[in-house]
Amino acid sequence: MVGDSEAFRQSCDLIRRGAKSTVTVLLLGETGVGKEMFARGLHSVSNRADKPFLAINCAALPEQLLESELFGVEKGAFTGAHVSRPGRFERADGGTLFLDEVGELSFSAQAKLLRVLQEGEFERVGDTRVRTVDVRLVAATNVDLQEAVRTGHFRADLYYRLNIYPVRVPPLRERVEDIPYLIKRFIVKHSVRHDKEVRGVTPEAMQALQEYNWPGNIRELENMIERGVILAQHHGMIELADLFPSITIAPPSESMAPICVDSSLSLEKMVNLLIDRNTSLEELENRLLDAAVARSRGNLSCAARLLGMTRPQLAYRLKKK
Repeated sequence: MVGDSEAFRQSCDLIRRGAKSTVTVLLLGETGVGKEMFARGLHSVSNRADKPFLAINCAALPEQLLESELFGVEKGAFTGAHVSRPGRFERADGGTLFLDEVGELSFSAQAKLLRVLQEGEFERVGDTRVRTVDVRLVAATNVDLQEAVRTGHFRADLYYRLNIYPVRVPPLRERVEDIPYLIKRFIVKHSVRHDKEVRGVTPEAMQALQEYNWPGNIRELENMIERGVILAQHHGMIELADLFPSITIAPPSESMAPICVDSSLSLEKMVNLLIDRNTSLEELENRLLDAAVARSRGNLSCAARLLGMTRPQLAYRLKKK
């Protein structure tokens, strides 16, 4: 983990202070903010650092398989269970288990998870033997668990058991100062991966990266930098066009005369002036779209706000144009 922003340092401080205990940690944050990296960081500075660290995404497996992955399965428990095998809790015994998207657990899995947290014991699927484990649990979610409890989608007792030590992982838009550090790390990583030397990003590209809203957070940034590494020249720099290929602003054609409007005019007078000039609705919309995207330096979220619409609505109009 790299960064020097205030939001990042506050989260890291909470991780360090809770690492030496055995308390269950609940990581809260948007998709792509790096919750698993924080979980690994906690494990690496804990007293269990020399023990296993296992991770599982609770939303990636169907309900019927998730319980067997977590708690293990006995031979013959269901069709296809030809051998007995331990689950993640047994394999993480003595270490740390990271449950991502814990809000997606079924009620059955929630009940078993609560039992493990309270008693340190569980049963494999299809077995009656009680097994005990010593596992440090780190859970993560990007949903509002309080709201899920209120609507009956999450057990209240499990929520209170998980929420002993919550840590909010800040989104990338609150860590703008960290973007250069992250870019440097991702360039090194993907330059090695793609056997290519890239010296960095141009000032124009860096400015755009720091002004972008990052709805996909660090995951989106890494994906964008990997694309930039692939497209950049060997020993060259990543250009703005390598990062935001979908944003193309065509220069105005010679046949399209500039639309000059006195800023002191009222909106009604501006409209009448445009009508008197026989300005078509399509032309006006295209000029507004181009101007908003240009002013936002390719940041669609910012451009959408300038135009009073959502980012998907703007993307649809740009694609249609």
